[in-house]
Amino acid sequence: MEVLELKPIKKKRICAYVAKKNKDDFNYFDIPKLREFLDKKFINFITIDFNIDLNEFNKSPLAQMLKQQNIKYFQVDIPEYAMGYIYQEIVEKEELLNDLCEEYEIMEDKNSLKGESLKNWIDMLREDIEEKEIFISLKLRPQWIVKKMLDIAKGFEDEEVSFLHLVQEDICEDICAEVTAQLRELNVRVVQYTKKHNIINIEF
Repeated sequence: MEVLELKPIKKKRICAYVAKKNKDDFNYFDIPKLREFLDKKFINFITIDFNIDLNEFNKSPLAQMLKQQNIKYFQVDIPEYAMGYIYQEIVEKEELLNDLCEEYEIMEDKNSLKGESLKNWIDMLREDIEEKEIFISLKLRPQWIVKKMLDIAKGFEDEEVSFLHLVQEDICEDICAEVTAQLRELNVRVVQYTKKHNIINIEF
């Protein structure tokens, strides 16, 4: 079982190119343009953060081109076990929340002291569940994605390693800033193609 530990990789210069794409367009790449980009930037590997079936992706034109170019690709995500007790706590609190909501719905006097106390308890539970879900999605998950990126980069003997991170557009809105910040803290150079105000734009 892996342990979440984020440390800079010594004696390596790592560059990450981050690009987003709409999920519906994921199988429609400009393959020649992408191949040119991969060659120009000396990309060693690609990481993918998309809600896709990797077995289906393996059949796509993009996957076939990457195999021809001898560029490996990896789907990156947080392992289920890494959510551990936090996820279990969320499940238990959701079950309690459902029970309390049912109890509150059948109360005749919701304005009574008991009714108001129950409503406050329900609101606190909802807030606590939301905070834990946000922590998993926006903090813990990005950290695991960064760990997997660095673990892959560590496997290359080259002193300079470059990779392209392809991320689903709606996912990018949530976590790209955190992933980028984490990478930069670990001395990884990051080039983003994810913001509209970027002078340099890339489409493939």
